Amino acid sequence: MKNQDLVDYLRSCGVCEVCQLRYLKARGSEYKDIKETLRRLDVKVNENEENVDETVSAEEQPSKKARLSTCSTCLGLFSEDFQHELLQGILASDFAKYDCQKIVLAISLPMILQLRQLAMWFALQKQFGASIDGSNAPDVPIKEAVKLILHPIICEKLDKEYDANGLMINIDVTHSLEAGEVEKLVGLNREAFPAKAAHQKRIEISRGLLEKQYQPAKVKAETFGKYYQIPCASVEEPLKLVSIDLQGPLVCVAGRYRKLSRELSHTPWILNGQRLMEDSIEEIIIRNVGPHFAEKLEKINFMSSGREDVDVRCLGKGRPFVLEIPNAIRSSLTTEQAYKMEQAVDKSGKVSILNLQVVAREELTHIKTGEEQKKKFYRALCALKEPVTVDILQKLQIPKSFDIQQKTPIRVLHRRPLHTRPRTIYSVKAKVHRGNPQALVIDIVTQAGTYIKELVHGEFGRTTPSFASIIGQAIDIQALDVVGIDLDWPPEVNNAPSVESSLN
Repeated sequence: MKNQDLVDYLRSCGVCEVCQLRYLKARGSEYKDIKETLRRLDVKVNENEENVDETVSAEEQPSKKARLSTCSTCLGLFSEDFQHELLQGILASDFAKYDCQKIVLAISLPMILQLRQLAMWFALQKQFGASIDGSNAPDVPIKEAVKLILHPIICEKLDKEYDANGLMINIDVTHSLEAGEVEKLVGLNREAFPAKAAHQKRIEISRGLLEKQYQPAKVKAETFGKYYQIPCASVEEPLKLVSIDLQGPLVCVAGRYRKLSRELSHTPWILNGQRLMEDSIEEIIIRNVGPHFAEKLEKINFMSSGREDVDVRCLGKGRPFVLEIPNAIRSSLTTEQAYKMEQAVDKSGKVSILNLQVVAREELTHIKTGEEQKKKFYRALCALKEPVTVDILQKLQIPKSFDIQQKTPIRVLHRRPLHTRPRTIYSVKAKVHRGNPQALVIDIVTQAGTYIKELVHGEFGRTTPSFASIIGQAIDIQALDVVGIDLDWPPEVNNAPSVESSLN
């Protein structure tokens, strides 16, 4: 089968030039200059085709003009008229409020389009015989063609870039013949697949059903032809654009926070329906960062690499965190904007943030992947009933790692299942507190997920060994700080203005 023979037949069936290229399996940039691509594929170009509408007035031959402008297979999906209507519809929507450089089109197409591709498949088999495979479609599928053809055009017109994770433009398209054509599918399905239909009380017609079940290798042309014309009949009415809805991208904002207060919960603390604290780390960060990206702050999801108790500070470089912001109206963040957000959080006096930046969604794996293999560094202020002895100090100088068995602490049983978890303690180093001979300052390096308070006092033998069992006497923890987290993410960024810019 020669390309010219295929195109001649498609033209006789009222197929547009774009769809002619689809059946010639054109790819990518080949759709940019259709006539040049046709010539390169040894197809004669009908130079007068584009001028027919200009030389013949609508009053003289209205039906012919309508037929020429509506492709029998794509129903005008790839026509300039539809592109113009689509572009105007996007611009008339809330598109302007989204400050996003990347977009993606999500077009919901009527099933009549799939039926018409199938009808043409049968027609080509009848016309060209065995050269048309019954299992592999002879054309570039409509959905793929949308990405190859419409995406580049709309992106260029809107001066945007294509990205599957960008601003999603949801486009709903229908056709006046849709309901009637789909209704015929019920009868066709019963006749084409009687064994399956016999066990179905109700036949669910869907796009998935068409894609999986309906192809010449599984359905006879004679059976299909009882319900649909082969090749598909020309129509005057093109596809109708029903609606355009916009959904902003999921933007991920990462940074590190330092918790400076011993009276601040990680997330809103609600017990028995009553709020116990007026603020939280999550709320402070979201209300100072979120408004730049989203209109509805309650949809923002806050995640961090672990968490502290209410009375535990987090110092040093801080703890990595991420905000997942759905339906974002902005997807970028300048260093100046980030610095202002960091300063605003700092003013709370309870939390400080740094390294604020937008990150790719794929990077979120850093927060959770291998979480229990990470090392965490703590400094604990502990108290004894008697002054610290040399023997106690020596016992709490442990440079080599050792393992403990730790049952879920009683204090968190309301939100954690009861398990005995093995944990590794990498090192322990203790010194006497300068101002109190009965107090110890202990630096501890542990596997993430270790309950430090219980490691110190043992919680009635629920953690073994514990510092209490190691020194052979009671020891209690007075204060605890997280001083380091072994996670080199997100990358360090300095959002503060440079000296030169601040002088200007």
